[in-house]
Amino acid sequence: MPEYRGFALELGVALGFIGLGMLGLQFLFSGRIKQIAPTYGMDNILQYHREMGILAFLFIMAHPIILIIAEPEFLNYFNPSENLPRAIALVIVLPAVIILTASSLWRLKFGLSYEYWRLLHGFLSLAVIFIGVVHSIQVSHYLNSLWQQVLLVLIFGAFAYLVIHTRIVRPWLSRKKPYIVTEVISERDDCWTLSLEPSGHKGMRFRCGQFIWITLGETPFSLQQHPFTIASACNDRKILLTAKASGDFTSTWKNIQPGTKAFLEGPFGSFTSEPSKNIFMIMGGIGVTPGMSFLRTMRKEKDPRQAVLLYANPDWETVTFREELDDISKDINLKLVHVLEEPPKDWQGETGLINIELLKKHLSEKPEEFAYYICGPKPMQDAAELSLRDLGIDWRLIYSERFEII
Repeated sequence: MPEYRGFALELGVALGFIGLGMLGLQFLFSGRIKQIAPTYGMDNILQYHREMGILAFLFIMAHPIILIIAEPEFLNYFNPSENLPRAIALVIVLPAVIILTASSLWRLKFGLSYEYWRLLHGFLSLAVIFIGVVHSIQVSHYLNSLWQQVLLVLIFGAFAYLVIHTRIVRPWLSRKKPYIVTEVISERDDCWTLSLEPSGHKGMRFRCGQFIWITLGETPFSLQQHPFTIASACNDRKILLTAKASGDFTSTWKNIQPGTKAFLEGPFGSFTSEPSKNIFMIMGGIGVTPGMSFLRTMRKEKDPRQAVLLYANPDWETVTFREELDDISKDINLKLVHVLEEPPKDWQGETGLINIELLKKHLSEKPEEFAYYICGPKPMQDAAELSLRDLGIDWRLIYSERFEII
Protein backbone atom coordinates (compact mmCIF):
# COMPACT_ATOMS: atom_id res chain seq x y z
CA MET A 1 0.00 0.00 0.00
CA PRO A 2 1.18 3.56 -0.63
CA GLU A 3 2.58 5.38 2.38
CA TYR A 4 0.06 7.30 4.50
CA ARG A 5 0.38 11.05 3.86
CA GLY A 6 -1.79 12.63 6.55
CA PHE A 7 -5.54 12.96 7.03
CA ALA A 8 -6.12 16.19 5.06
CA LEU A 9 -4.15 14.96 2.07
CA GLU A 10 -5.90 11.60 1.94
CA LEU A 11 -9.30 13.26 2.43
CA GLY A 12 -8.67 15.56 -0.53
CA VAL A 13 -7.66 12.64 -2.74
CA ALA A 14 -10.63 10.57 -1.60
CA LEU A 15 -13.08 13.36 -2.42
CA GLY A 16 -11.58 13.61 -5.90
CA PHE A 17 -12.07 9.90 -6.56
CA ILE A 18 -15.59 9.92 -5.09
CA GLY A 19 -16.59 13.00 -7.08
CA LEU A 20 -15.26 11.48 -10.30
CA GLY A 21 -17.10 8.23 -9.62
CA MET A 22 -20.34 10.07 -8.92
CA LEU A 23 -20.03 11.97 -12.20
CA GLY A 24 -19.56 8.68 -14.02
CA LEU A 25 -22.74 7.27 -12.48
CA GLN A 26 -24.69 10.26 -13.76
CA PHE A 27 -24.20 8.90 -17.29
CA LEU A 28 -25.87 5.67 -16.19
CA PHE A 29 -28.92 7.37 -14.68
CA SER A 30 -29.37 9.90 -17.47
CA GLY A 31 -28.89 7.44 -20.33
CA ARG A 32 -32.61 6.65 -20.86
CA ILE A 33 -32.07 3.01 -19.98
CA LYS A 34 -35.46 1.30 -19.94
CA GLN A 35 -34.39 -1.26 -17.34
CA ILE A 36 -33.70 1.51 -14.80
CA ALA A 37 -36.66 3.88 -15.19
CA PRO A 38 -39.43 1.36 -14.36
CA THR A 39 -37.58 0.34 -11.21
CA TYR A 40 -36.93 3.78 -9.74
CA GLY A 41 -39.29 6.06 -11.66
CA MET A 42 -38.20 8.78 -14.07
CA ASP A 43 -39.17 11.51 -11.59
CA ASN A 44 -36.88 10.02 -8.94
CA ILE A 45 -34.07 9.45 -11.43
CA LEU A 46 -34.09 13.05 -12.65
CA GLN A 47 -34.18 14.41 -9.11
CA TYR A 48 -31.34 12.06 -8.13
CA HIS A 49 -29.35 13.18 -11.18
CA ARG A 50 -29.71 16.80 -10.13
CA GLU A 51 -28.88 16.35 -6.44
CA MET A 52 -25.97 13.96 -7.01
CA GLY A 53 -24.56 16.28 -9.67
CA ILE A 54 -24.47 19.11 -7.13
CA LEU A 55 -22.81 16.87 -4.54
CA ALA A 56 -20.25 15.62 -7.07
CA PHE A 57 -19.46 19.25 -7.95
CA LEU A 58 -18.77 20.04 -4.28
CA PHE A 59 -16.52 17.00 -3.88
CA ILE A 60 -14.54 17.75 -7.05
CA MET A 61 -14.04 21.39 -6.10
CA ALA A 62 -13.01 20.39 -2.58
CA HIS A 63 -10.35 18.05 -4.01
CA PRO A 64 -7.78 20.70 -5.12
CA ILE A 65 -8.72 23.18 -2.38
CA ILE A 66 -8.01 20.73 0.45
CA LEU A 67 -4.81 19.48 -1.18
CA ILE A 68 -3.44 23.00 -1.69
CA ILE A 69 -4.33 24.04 1.87
CA ALA A 70 -2.66 20.90 3.24
CA GLU A 71 0.39 21.08 0.93
CA PRO A 72 0.83 24.44 -0.90
CA GLU A 73 3.34 22.84 -3.29
CA PHE A 74 0.37 21.22 -5.04
CA LEU A 75 -0.04 24.60 -6.73
CA ASN A 76 2.80 23.46 -8.98
CA TYR A 77 0.31 21.13 -10.68
CA PHE A 78 -1.03 24.29 -12.32
CA ASN A 79 2.46 25.48 -13.35
CA PRO A 80 2.87 25.11 -17.16
CA SER A 81 6.66 25.23 -16.88
CA GLU A 82 6.68 21.98 -14.89
CA ASN A 83 4.15 20.00 -16.92
CA LEU A 84 2.35 21.88 -19.69
CA PRO A 85 -0.31 19.24 -20.63
CA ARG A 86 -1.20 18.66 -16.98
CA ALA A 87 -1.45 22.38 -16.25
CA ILE A 88 -3.64 23.01 -19.30
CA ALA A 89 -5.95 20.11 -18.40
CA LEU A 90 -6.40 21.24 -14.79
CA VAL A 91 -6.93 24.87 -15.76
CA ILE A 92 -9.64 23.71 -18.18
CA VAL A 93 -11.39 21.17 -15.96
CA LEU A 94 -12.18 23.43 -13.00
CA PRO A 95 -14.06 26.08 -15.05
CA ALA A 96 -15.68 23.22 -17.00
CA VAL A 97 -17.09 21.72 -13.80
CA ILE A 98 -18.37 25.13 -12.71
CA ILE A 99 -20.00 25.86 -16.09
CA LEU A 100 -21.46 22.34 -16.22
CA THR A 101 -23.18 22.79 -12.86
CA ALA A 102 -24.18 26.45 -13.16
CA SER A 103 -25.64 26.09 -16.66
CA SER A 104 -27.76 23.16 -15.47
CA LEU A 105 -29.11 24.95 -12.39
CA TRP A 106 -29.71 28.35 -13.98
CA ARG A 107 -30.10 27.65 -17.71
CA LEU A 108 -33.10 29.95 -18.11
CA LYS A 109 -31.47 32.80 -16.19
CA PHE A 110 -28.47 32.58 -18.53
CA GLY A 111 -30.80 32.67 -21.53
CA LEU A 112 -29.35 29.39 -22.79
CA SER A 113 -31.61 27.51 -25.20
CA TYR A 114 -32.44 23.92 -24.35
CA GLU A 115 -30.73 22.62 -27.52
CA TYR A 116 -27.41 24.35 -26.87
CA TRP A 117 -27.53 23.55 -23.17
CA ARG A 118 -27.97 19.87 -24.03
CA LEU A 119 -24.95 19.99 -26.36
CA LEU A 120 -22.86 21.87 -23.80
CA HIS A 121 -23.92 19.52 -21.00
CA GLY A 122 -22.89 16.41 -22.92
CA PHE A 123 -19.60 17.86 -24.19
CA LEU A 124 -18.47 19.22 -20.82
CA SER A 125 -19.46 16.01 -19.03
CA LEU A 126 -17.32 13.92 -21.37
CA ALA A 127 -14.44 16.41 -21.11
CA VAL A 128 -14.46 16.40 -17.31
CA ILE A 129 -14.57 12.59 -17.17
CA PHE A 130 -11.74 12.27 -19.70
CA ILE A 131 -9.49 14.76 -17.90
CA GLY A 132 -10.31 13.21 -14.53
CA VAL A 133 -9.31 9.72 -15.68
CA VAL A 134 -6.11 10.94 -17.35
CA HIS A 135 -5.22 12.98 -14.27
CA SER A 136 -5.75 9.96 -11.99
CA ILE A 137 -3.49 7.80 -14.14
CA GLN A 138 -0.81 10.49 -14.43
CA VAL A 139 -0.63 10.94 -10.65
CA SER A 140 -0.82 7.13 -10.26
CA HIS A 141 -0.42 7.18 -6.48
CA TYR A 142 -3.26 4.72 -6.10
CA LEU A 143 -3.23 3.50 -9.71
CA ASN A 144 0.35 2.40 -10.20
CA SER A 145 -0.52 -1.07 -11.55
CA LEU A 146 -1.42 -1.50 -15.20
CA TRP A 147 -4.51 -3.57 -14.42
CA GLN A 148 -5.84 -0.76 -12.19
CA GLN A 149 -5.37 1.79 -14.95
CA VAL A 150 -6.98 -0.45 -17.57
CA LEU A 151 -9.94 -1.16 -15.28
CA LEU A 152 -10.44 2.55 -14.62
CA VAL A 153 -10.41 3.32 -18.35
CA LEU A 154 -12.86 0.50 -19.08
CA ILE A 155 -15.30 1.60 -16.39
CA PHE A 156 -15.38 5.23 -17.43
CA GLY A 157 -15.25 4.28 -21.10
CA ALA A 158 -18.49 2.35 -20.54
CA PHE A 159 -20.04 5.41 -18.88
CA ALA A 160 -18.96 7.62 -21.79
CA TYR A 161 -20.41 5.16 -24.30
CA LEU A 162 -23.85 5.73 -22.79
CA VAL A 163 -23.69 9.32 -24.06
CA ILE A 164 -22.55 8.15 -27.49
CA HIS A 165 -25.34 5.58 -27.55
CA THR A 166 -27.98 8.18 -26.65
CA ARG A 167 -26.75 10.90 -29.01
CA ILE A 168 -25.58 8.82 -32.00
CA VAL A 169 -26.57 5.13 -31.93
CA ARG A 170 -30.23 5.61 -31.03
CA PRO A 171 -30.85 8.32 -33.65
CA TRP A 172 -29.17 6.06 -36.21
CA LEU A 173 -31.58 3.25 -35.32
CA SER A 174 -34.64 5.50 -35.29
CA ARG A 175 -33.99 6.82 -38.81
CA LYS A 176 -35.61 3.66 -40.20
CA LYS A 177 -38.85 4.28 -38.29
CA PRO A 178 -39.99 7.80 -39.13
CA TYR A 179 -43.36 9.34 -38.31
CA ILE A 180 -45.36 11.87 -40.29
CA VAL A 181 -47.26 14.82 -38.83
CA THR A 182 -50.78 14.32 -40.17
CA GLU A 183 -52.54 17.15 -38.35
CA VAL A 184 -51.84 20.16 -36.12
CA ILE A 185 -54.81 20.84 -33.82
CA SER A 186 -55.43 24.10 -31.96
CA GLU A 187 -56.47 23.60 -28.33
CA ARG A 188 -57.56 25.97 -25.57
CA ASP A 189 -55.03 28.10 -23.67
CA ASP A 190 -52.67 28.45 -26.66
CA CYS A 191 -51.95 24.71 -26.68
CA TRP A 192 -51.34 22.69 -29.82
CA THR A 193 -51.63 19.00 -30.54
CA LEU A 194 -49.43 17.17 -33.05
CA SER A 195 -51.00 14.06 -34.53
CA LEU A 196 -48.34 11.67 -35.82
CA GLU A 197 -48.63 8.38 -37.65
CA PRO A 198 -45.90 5.81 -38.40
CA SER A 199 -44.52 5.80 -41.94
CA GLY A 200 -43.52 2.41 -43.30
CA HIS A 201 -43.69 0.57 -39.98
CA LYS A 202 -46.22 -0.55 -37.36
CA GLY A 203 -45.41 2.14 -34.83
CA MET A 204 -44.46 1.76 -31.19
CA ARG A 205 -46.22 0.08 -28.31
CA PHE A 206 -46.51 2.21 -25.19
CA ARG A 207 -48.32 2.33 -21.88
CA CYS A 208 -50.61 5.13 -20.79
CA GLY A 209 -48.59 7.86 -19.07
CA GLN A 210 -45.28 7.22 -20.85
CA PHE A 211 -43.37 9.83 -22.82
CA ILE A 212 -41.18 10.00 -25.92
CA TRP A 213 -38.42 12.22 -27.30
CA ILE A 214 -39.27 13.86 -30.61
CA THR A 215 -37.10 15.33 -33.36
CA LEU A 216 -38.78 17.14 -36.24
CA GLY A 217 -37.14 17.30 -39.66
CA GLU A 218 -35.56 15.12 -42.29
CA THR A 219 -32.91 13.63 -40.01
CA PRO A 220 -32.89 12.34 -36.42
CA PHE A 221 -29.40 13.79 -35.91
CA SER A 222 -30.35 17.13 -34.46
CA LEU A 223 -29.87 19.19 -31.32
CA GLN A 224 -33.63 19.72 -31.36
CA GLN A 225 -34.84 16.73 -29.35
CA HIS A 226 -37.48 17.24 -26.67
CA PRO A 227 -39.49 15.01 -24.31
CA PHE A 228 -43.31 15.01 -24.36
CA THR A 229 -45.91 12.81 -22.71
CA ILE A 230 -48.05 10.80 -25.11
CA ALA A 231 -51.67 11.95 -24.88
CA SER A 232 -53.27 9.38 -27.18
CA ALA A 233 -54.89 6.09 -26.19
CA CYS A 234 -52.24 3.41 -25.70
CA ASN A 235 -53.92 1.07 -28.18
CA ASP A 236 -53.71 3.56 -31.08
CA ARG A 237 -51.19 3.54 -33.91
CA LYS A 238 -51.28 7.31 -33.97
CA ILE A 239 -49.36 9.38 -31.43
CA LEU A 240 -50.85 12.58 -30.00
CA LEU A 241 -48.57 15.12 -28.34
CA THR A 242 -50.00 18.28 -26.78
CA ALA A 243 -47.98 21.23 -25.48
CA LYS A 244 -48.47 24.86 -24.56
CA ALA A 245 -46.74 27.39 -26.81
CA SER A 246 -44.38 28.59 -24.10
CA GLY A 247 -40.85 27.79 -25.30
CA ASP A 248 -38.56 28.11 -28.30
CA PHE A 249 -39.68 24.73 -29.62
CA THR A 250 -43.36 24.52 -28.71
CA SER A 251 -44.04 28.07 -29.93
CA THR A 252 -43.32 26.82 -33.47
CA TRP A 253 -45.89 24.00 -33.40
CA LYS A 254 -48.69 26.12 -34.84
CA ASN A 255 -46.57 26.64 -37.97
CA ILE A 256 -45.73 22.96 -38.52
CA GLN A 257 -47.13 21.71 -41.80
CA PRO A 258 -48.83 18.31 -42.23
CA GLY A 259 -46.40 15.95 -43.93
CA THR A 260 -43.46 17.06 -41.78
CA LYS A 261 -41.24 14.12 -40.88
CA ALA A 262 -40.58 13.29 -37.22
CA PHE A 263 -38.44 10.77 -35.35
CA LEU A 264 -39.55 9.39 -32.00
CA GLU A 265 -37.45 7.70 -29.35
CA GLY A 266 -39.12 5.76 -26.60
CA PRO A 267 -41.34 5.06 -24.88
CA PHE A 268 -39.93 5.95 -21.46
CA GLY A 269 -41.26 6.48 -17.96
CA SER A 270 -43.10 4.61 -15.24
CA PHE A 271 -45.96 7.09 -14.71
CA THR A 272 -48.24 4.28 -15.83
CA SER A 273 -51.61 2.96 -14.72
CA GLU A 274 -52.05 -0.02 -12.43
CA PRO A 275 -54.57 -2.40 -14.11
CA SER A 276 -55.79 -3.65 -10.74
CA LYS A 277 -56.45 -0.18 -9.30
CA ASN A 278 -58.95 2.56 -9.91
CA ILE A 279 -57.44 5.88 -11.03
CA PHE A 280 -57.32 9.12 -9.01
CA MET A 281 -55.69 11.97 -10.96
CA ILE A 282 -54.61 15.35 -9.58
CA MET A 283 -53.53 17.44 -12.55
CA GLY A 284 -53.11 21.05 -13.53
CA GLY A 285 -52.92 22.90 -16.84
CA ILE A 286 -51.13 21.08 -19.62
CA GLY A 287 -50.02 18.51 -17.02
CA VAL A 288 -53.28 16.74 -17.86
CA THR A 289 -51.75 15.10 -20.98
CA PRO A 290 -50.95 11.75 -19.31
CA GLY A 291 -54.44 11.81 -17.83
CA MET A 292 -55.87 12.20 -21.33
CA SER A 293 -54.02 9.04 -22.35
CA PHE A 294 -55.55 7.20 -19.38
CA LEU A 295 -59.08 8.42 -20.11
CA ARG A 296 -58.96 8.00 -23.88
CA THR A 297 -57.78 4.43 -23.40
CA MET A 298 -60.49 3.70 -20.85
CA ARG A 299 -63.18 5.00 -23.22
CA LYS A 300 -61.84 3.03 -26.19
CA GLU A 301 -61.54 -0.18 -24.19
CA LYS A 302 -64.83 0.38 -22.31
CA ASP A 303 -62.88 0.07 -19.06
CA PRO A 304 -65.32 -0.27 -16.11
CA ARG A 305 -62.90 1.02 -13.47
CA GLN A 306 -63.60 4.19 -11.51
CA ALA A 307 -61.64 7.32 -12.44
CA VAL A 308 -61.44 10.67 -10.64
CA LEU A 309 -59.85 13.75 -12.20
CA LEU A 310 -59.24 16.87 -10.10
CA TYR A 311 -58.24 19.30 -12.82
CA ALA A 312 -56.85 22.68 -11.72
CA ASN A 313 -56.73 25.71 -14.03
CA PRO A 314 -56.57 29.49 -13.70
CA ASP A 315 -60.01 30.07 -15.24
CA TRP A 316 -62.75 28.39 -17.27
CA GLU A 317 -61.52 29.55 -20.67
CA THR A 318 -58.06 28.02 -20.20
CA VAL A 319 -59.29 24.49 -19.46
CA THR A 320 -57.57 22.44 -22.16
CA PHE A 321 -59.63 19.50 -23.50
CA ARG A 322 -62.68 20.91 -21.71
CA GLU A 323 -65.24 19.68 -24.23
CA GLU A 324 -63.60 16.30 -24.75
CA LEU A 325 -63.45 15.67 -21.01
CA ASP A 326 -67.17 16.33 -20.76
CA ASP A 327 -67.80 13.80 -23.54
CA ILE A 328 -65.54 11.19 -21.94
CA SER A 329 -67.31 11.56 -18.58
CA LYS A 330 -70.53 10.45 -20.32
CA ASP A 331 -68.94 7.25 -21.64
CA ILE A 332 -66.93 5.94 -18.67
CA ASN A 333 -67.14 5.94 -14.87
CA LEU A 334 -65.36 9.31 -14.52
CA LYS A 335 -65.84 11.84 -11.73
CA LEU A 336 -64.63 15.10 -13.29
CA VAL A 337 -63.90 17.93 -10.83
CA HIS A 338 -62.77 21.28 -12.23
CA VAL A 339 -60.89 23.52 -9.79
CA LEU A 340 -60.61 27.18 -10.86
CA GLU A 341 -58.54 29.95 -9.28
CA GLU A 342 -60.66 32.68 -10.91
CA PRO A 343 -64.11 31.18 -11.55
CA PRO A 344 -66.88 32.93 -13.48
CA LYS A 345 -69.68 34.59 -11.49
CA ASP A 346 -72.14 31.73 -11.90
CA TRP A 347 -69.58 29.01 -11.05
CA GLN A 348 -70.91 26.23 -8.80
CA GLY A 349 -67.80 24.03 -8.72
CA GLU A 350 -64.56 23.98 -6.73
CA THR A 351 -62.46 27.13 -6.44
CA GLY A 352 -59.02 28.14 -5.25
CA LEU A 353 -56.07 25.77 -5.06
CA ILE A 354 -55.88 22.03 -4.53
CA ASN A 355 -55.28 21.37 -0.82
CA ILE A 356 -55.83 18.69 1.77
CA GLU A 357 -59.46 19.71 2.41
CA LEU A 358 -60.33 19.44 -1.26
CA LEU A 359 -58.62 16.05 -1.58
CA LYS A 360 -60.32 14.73 1.53
CA LYS A 361 -63.67 15.84 0.13
CA HIS A 362 -63.26 13.82 -3.07
CA LEU A 363 -61.37 10.76 -1.81
CA SER A 364 -63.17 7.46 -1.99
CA GLU A 365 -64.33 5.68 1.16
CA LYS A 366 -61.89 2.96 0.08
CA PRO A 367 -58.79 4.98 -0.93
CA GLU A 368 -56.63 1.85 -1.00
CA GLU A 369 -58.48 0.73 -4.13
CA PHE A 370 -57.03 3.66 -6.11
CA ALA A 371 -53.63 4.57 -7.56
CA TYR A 372 -52.86 8.31 -7.43
CA TYR A 373 -51.31 10.29 -10.30
CA ILE A 374 -50.03 13.84 -9.89
CA CYS A 375 -48.88 16.06 -12.75
CA GLY A 376 -48.84 19.81 -13.21
CA PRO A 377 -47.22 22.95 -11.75
CA LYS A 378 -44.64 22.31 -9.04
CA PRO A 379 -46.50 24.07 -6.16
CA MET A 380 -49.62 22.04 -6.91
CA GLN A 381 -47.65 18.80 -7.00
CA ASP A 382 -45.86 19.57 -3.73
CA ALA A 383 -49.16 20.32 -2.00
CA ALA A 384 -50.87 17.23 -3.43
CA GLU A 385 -48.04 14.84 -2.51
CA LEU A 386 -47.87 16.08 1.10
CA SER A 387 -51.65 16.11 1.44
CA LEU A 388 -52.00 12.53 0.23
CA ARG A 389 -49.31 11.45 2.66
CA ASP A 390 -51.05 13.24 5.53
CA LEU A 391 -54.31 11.54 4.54
CA GLY A 392 -52.66 8.15 5.00
CA ILE A 393 -52.26 7.12 1.36
CA ASP A 394 -49.59 4.46 0.86
CA TRP A 395 -46.64 6.17 -0.88
CA ARG A 396 -46.29 3.16 -3.18
CA LEU A 397 -49.63 4.11 -4.75
CA ILE A 398 -48.56 7.71 -5.52
CA TYR A 399 -47.01 8.56 -8.91
CA SER A 400 -45.64 11.97 -9.86
CA GLU A 401 -44.41 13.42 -13.15
CA ARG A 402 -42.53 16.71 -12.92
CA PHE A 403 -42.04 18.42 -16.27
CA GLU A 404 -39.89 21.19 -14.75
CA ILE A 405 -36.96 18.89 -13.94
CA ILE A 406 -36.46 18.06 -17.62
